[in-house]
Amino acid sequence: MVLMIICVCNHINCRSVKDAVSAGARSPRAVQAHHGCKINCGKCTAMIGEMIADHVDRCVPQNPMLAAE
Repeated sequence: MVLMIICVCNHINCRSVKDAVSAGARSPRAVQAHHGCKINCGKCTAMIGEMIADHVDRCVPQNPMLAAE
């Protein structure tokens, strides 16, 4: 399996981001902290944010809309 590097500065790949998000990280800073590092140049924050949003969207149950009475 080929793993895409998400954060070049800290050598964090897509699996590492997913692991951090599964463990509860909900921000790029929290993902970095999960791996014991800090955001350096910041170029990874948009991609990490998108990965977090994708994970949250998949995990949030979709409530059907109910008709008003």
